Amino acid sequence: MGIRSRIAVGIVAGLVLGITGSAAAGAAPVGYPVDVVVHTEIGGGPNDFEGNIPGCETGTVLDVDPRATFTPWGGVFKGDKEFTCDSGNGGFTVQLNARFGEPGSTGSWTLVDAWGLYEGVKGSGKLTGTYTDLGIDDRYTGSAR
Repeated sequence: MGIRSRIAVGIVAGLVLGITGSAAAGAAPVGYPVDVVVHTEIGGGPNDFEGNIPGCETGTVLDVDPRATFTPWGGVFKGDKEFTCDSGNGGFTVQLNARFGEPGSTGSWTLVDAWGLYEGVKGSGKLTGTYTDLGIDDRYTGSAR
């Protein structure tokens, strides 16, 4: 096995251990980067997502108790978004705080609940959104552990 293959195997193993909580008792959880894009259709739902979360590369997102306030410059969205993995491995809920208007959206997210394979995972990061013909593509970046 080449050096690149060994490195790739090590990274994947670290991600799996970090997600499942299989690290030794008392050891700090392994952190990993999050990069997920939600294809949000205005007035639609559930919406599809794709990303780099091991075992949850694709799935659907539902708004849970969304609150949008509109202003002359755009608006503010506060609410929870429930992500369900197509794989059946579980899912998670993030609390989103975002501003939107021209040229898109910006904000922050925090993981507030998780189930299945992701139970106990913590995470947070930022959101940037770009308008599309059908709505907006919201990109969630950050880290989880």
